[in-house]
Amino acid sequence: MPHTDSNITAQIEAFTRQLVAAVETAAAQRIQAALAGALGVPQKRGPGRPSKQVTATAPLALASAPARKKQLCPVPGCKNLAAPVFGMVCKEHRKVPKAKIKKYREERRQAAPSTGAKPVAATRVKRVTAKVKRARKLQGQYLGLLKSLTGADRAKVKQIAKDKSVAEAVKLARSLKK
Repeated sequence: MPHTDSNITAQIEAFTRQLVAAVETAAAQRIQAALAGALGVPQKRGPGRPSKQVTATAPLALASAPARKKQLCPVPGCKNLAAPVFGMVCKEHRKVPKAKIKKYREERRQAAPSTGAKPVAATRVKRVTAKVKRARKLQGQYLGLLKSLTGADRAKVKQIAKDKSVAEAVKLARSLKK
């Protein structure tokens, strides 16, 4: 019987040594994490979700992140913050028609100083004359008919277009196609 007591005692002592070692390493890791967080040293991370020790230093990292700009209510004279719930206006002005809100935003944009970007110039729509329309249509017909021709016929049509006119070349191409 005394033999088993010594085995149990040895096992208990081995277990307590392992337990003490585990507690000491955990405490050392916590101290290192706290010091690294206080000094701003990034911590090493493994794959997966960060441990709770890392989240303990997370407020320090968030404090250095730039703050998001709050959007004010677009109604003139209103100093309240806009809420996404009410369509980016404050609670007081949530019943204001959207058309008015749009007008207020446009006025504010026009009154705001330029950020250096040049405004986009309106593109002018060029009117196409009847003469240009006819020329384009004829050119399309010419190219379409030229695709259907091969070899010597094609060369003949190109030569007529060069020497006389595209209209004459289209007439010739149509006759050769049949």
